[in-house]
Amino acid sequence: MTVCIAAICEAGAQIVVAADRMFTASFPLNLEFEPPLSKIEQLSSKSLAMAAGSSLAAAEIIEATKERIAEVGGHVFQIAIAARDAYTHLRNAKIDEQILNANLGPDFAAFRTRGGTLPAYLQVQPAIYQQLVIQMSQFNLGVDVLIAGYEDNGCHIYHLTHPGSLTAFDKLGYNAIGIGAIHAMVTLHLGEQSPKAPLAATLHAVYDAKIAAEVAPGVGQETEMAVISKDGVWRCSS
Repeated sequence: MTVCIAAICEAGAQIVVAADRMFTASFPLNLEFEPPLSKIEQLSSKSLAMAAGSSLAAAEIIEATKERIAEVGGHVFQIAIAARDAYTHLRNAKIDEQILNANLGPDFAAFRTRGGTLPAYLQVQPAIYQQLVIQMSQFNLGVDVLIAGYEDNGCHIYHLTHPGSLTAFDKLGYNAIGIGAIHAMVTLHLGEQSPKAPLAATLHAVYDAKIAAEVAPGVGQETEMAVISKDGVWRCSS
């Protein structure tokens, strides 16, 4: 339950990002609160990540990505690929934990350590195999991640979502995730936002999009914004 927005401006030289601070605790607490915690996570000196959905899964993906920054370098695309790999790794681990191990138990785990595969293990039980494959294909971490950053050839925005799909939004120049995403996207579209827009106009446009998203249930009223450029990340004051 959130909204996170990123928009390229100044002919690709800068990106404006915004996010609310609403966190949701699901059943049995069923609480929504806005703690003094930032949803804008700095990955490198010139790149940021924002996540919507399961905050615990998002934290694991972002931390795993940060650990690989030194290895992959500062290129935004390589950082996005590292995030995609972290997303896929976490999803596969949760599939093992919540589906395979829960249904098949330690016997299959021992079989797999000897080089066995799921089809071989269940070849005499095709109905069970088919059921597990359906559950695995439908398993969703329930998290989306926006990665935004600057490099020498300009600014880039990537959207990471189920089941580990990575999409570039450089051509459109903006994107939003979370339950308030559709309100934010419509506002940016109607305002004719483009990568050629100046910084001041884009700051206003992104802020307006965040305010428009607040009509969606679960979007907080507190707003945090930042700007990415060749000089690094600047966190906007209130």
